[in-house]
Amino acid sequence: MSIISRLRRKKTRREPGDTTVVVFAGGMGTQIIQAAVYFSLKQAGEPVLADLSYFDTEARMSQVGEKGRATHWFWQLDQYGLTRDSFHSANDDEKKQSYMLRDGPEMMELGMLALAAPRIQERFAPRDVAALQLPAVAGEAFLCIHVRRGDYVNVASHLVSDDEFLQLGQKFSGLVEHAALLSDSPFEADFKQKMGQLFKSVSYLDQLDPYSSHWLMRQARILVCSNSTYSLTAALLNPKALVVLPKRWFGPNDQAIEVPIQELCSFQVMR
Repeated sequence: MSIISRLRRKKTRREPGDTTVVVFAGGMGTQIIQAAVYFSLKQAGEPVLADLSYFDTEARMSQVGEKGRATHWFWQLDQYGLTRDSFHSANDDEKKQSYMLRDGPEMMELGMLALAAPRIQERFAPRDVAALQLPAVAGEAFLCIHVRRGDYVNVASHLVSDDEFLQLGQKFSGLVEHAALLSDSPFEADFKQKMGQLFKSVSYLDQLDPYSSHWLMRQARILVCSNSTYSLTAALLNPKALVVLPKRWFGPNDQAIEVPIQELCSFQVMR
């Protein structure tokens, strides 16, 4: 089923020719999903606009411990050659007359479908790979684990634990010699000590820039995702990786968003 068919199936009152406004918000992974949906609709000849008003508010990086406060992100797609001017912005009147497609289960479902298309994937190749700050492990077959922390702990309805990541590290330690661990918070010393015993080399990367981190995940032979669109989009753009996704992503109130993610999975990892 095409992205257009799914969009019309979800919106019974939507008629051919109606305009969809893709509402942008959030960090890099979420922006990639929103841009993929926008370009997929545009590629199909559908009338589509973008609501970029989220980025009119000044970015603010939240710190761990600011309960209930998440980071207000800045525009993060420039290195893919996608500026805000790459999208046709809707004015206030157009927003009132159009279908507003916001973050949620429908956006996730359409984003998964859009990012499966090679022509959409091509839009998210960094313009200058040589400029990315990649560790030496990038030249090897390696395991990459994304440990989502940072401001997410302030608002998360579910958090994948360090122990769960360690269990997966143990399962894959005999398959690859090298590992790269990405996080937006410093790793605990005990976690580093335990993970370091499993591999010939481990790179702990908690200050790598967003573009380099995303590209590193896209080069991994085995990619363990956190419950984050950041690592999820890297997995969708990494066709050669063995990808492990969390079984649970959200608390009870947001579990509908998990459905299109879980539909990507054919197997589960036994504990």
